[in-house]
Parts: sequence; structure tokens; C-alpha cells
Amino acid sequence: MPILLLLLLLVFAPKAYAVSDTLSFADSLAAEEDYYRAITEYKRFLHYSPDDPHAAYAQLAIGKCLLAGERWQQADSALEKVWSLYPDSSEAETARQLYADAAYDRGDFAAAEVRYQKLPDSLPAEETDLSRYRLGLSQLQQDKPDQARATFSELQSPLSRQLSLSLDSYQQLASKSPQLAGSLSALLPGAGQLYTERPLQAGIAFTLNAAFIYAALESWENENYATAGILSLFEIGWYGGNIYNAMNNAHKYNRRQQGHFLKQLQENFDISFGWQQGRPQVQALFNF
Repeated sequence: MPILLLLLLLVFAPKAYAVSDTLSFADSLAAEEDYYRAITEYKRFLHYSPDDPHAAYAQLAIGKCLLAGERWQQADSALEKVWSLYPDSSEAETARQLYADAAYDRGDFAAAEVRYQKLPDSLPAEETDLSRYRLGLSQLQQDKPDQARATFSELQSPLSRQLSLSLDSYQQLASKSPQLAGSLSALLPGAGQLYTERPLQAGIAFTLNAAFIYAALESWENENYATAGILSLFEIGWYGGNIYNAMNNAHKYNRRQQGHFLKQLQENFDISFGWQQGRPQVQALFNF
């Protein structure tokens, strides 16, 4: 009997050691920020031990390494595998959270909005609050203040109340109408640029259009019809470009205003995790 037991240990012990060693080595590489070699070792672990209890951990670690290397598309695929292959693991919820955060961090706010909305209700309260906060910011980045207000209303007070007050300011931001800017430049080239606070562009638009119109008219009066036709074609291009430029300036002005507001909002609301009596808590600092 002891001989049989010894044989079993000789057969299985090296394999168990090798598997554990592979995972440990992968973790050490990830800690040293050698992400690509770490991914190889995690994949080696999964290849030899696909049914190991730590398989979900290894798959999640691959996603984290890919995120750290900003290989966004591959990271998304790796994270999706965590909850599809190991739906009942604790890593599945973490993967979903990282999946949403990844879209937010790379500025894909439309995708972030969808992903945050699909997060399970079983997430811890502090993670839920942070996700709702980022969901609201994602909606604001897409100029959806009403939806953001509804999202922020689900946060804990006083955070919810302070964010609601900030949204009142957001909806009162100065803005420029692209339609009005285009109409003004259609009536008088450069007027739309002045309206959008671009005086230099206004001067250039007015001068170019005036010069081409004058030159085209002079050519017609001198019966130089070929030159007049060419100048008229150029003027049509400058005139249309002047209208488009004015409308684009209005959009840019509005985006700048919104961007400045959102930057201030995130600086004023410093949300982070903390611990109180051994339990995780959301910490929100209001700076005004």
C-alpha cells in the first residue's frame, strides 16, 4: 500500500507542481509589467489545465494584461470569454466590470453606456455606485443630460443631489446654433464665423469670397466668359465651404463648452474606494 501511494505521488506531484509554477510565474511577469510574456504563460496554464479551479482567474488575467497593453479589441474578446466559459465564477462579474471600464477609459462612450447598463445587479454597492457615476458621465459625453440625470438620481445622497445641481448648470451652458451660424454665413460670408467667435476665420472668409465675386463680375463685364466661369466655380466652392465652416465652428464651440464642463465636473467630484470598519466604502470628495 505505501509503495502504491508513493507511485501515485511520483506520477501526479510533478504535474501539480508544474501547473502551480506556471501560474505563479505568469503572475510575477504581470507584476513586472511584462504583459506579453505573462499572457503566454497564462495561455500555457489554460492549455494544460483547462478544468483547473484557477482557469477563470487565468483567463481574467489575460484580459487585464491586454488592457494594460491597450490592445483593446483583444482585451474585449478575452474578457468576454471569462463570463461565457466560467459564468458562475466570481471572476465573471469582475470581467464584466472591466469590460465596461475599458470602453469608458478609451473614450468609446456609446459602448461604455451599453456595457454599464448590462452590468448585473449583484455587484457590490460601492462598485454599483462607481459604475452608475461613469454611466452618467458616458451619457453626458454624448450630450444626453436627461438620461444622465436619471442615472445620477440612483446614486447615494449627497452625491446624487450634488450631481443633480451640476446638471442644472450643464443645461444652462452657452451654446451656438449650427443652423444659425450657417444661415448667417449664407447671407454674408464670414458672419457665421463671427457668431462662433472666430474673427480671423471671419475675415478670411469675407475677403476670399469678396475677391472671387469681384473678379468674376469684372470678367463678365469684360466679356472674358471663360475666366468668369472658372472664377464662379471657385467661388461656389468657397461659398459652400464658408457655410460648412461656420456650422462646424458652432459644433466645435459647443463641444468645447461641454468638454470644459465635464472636466470640471470630474475634478469637483473625486470618487474613490475606501475602507471603513473592514468594509469597502465609496468616498466622494466635493471641491467647489
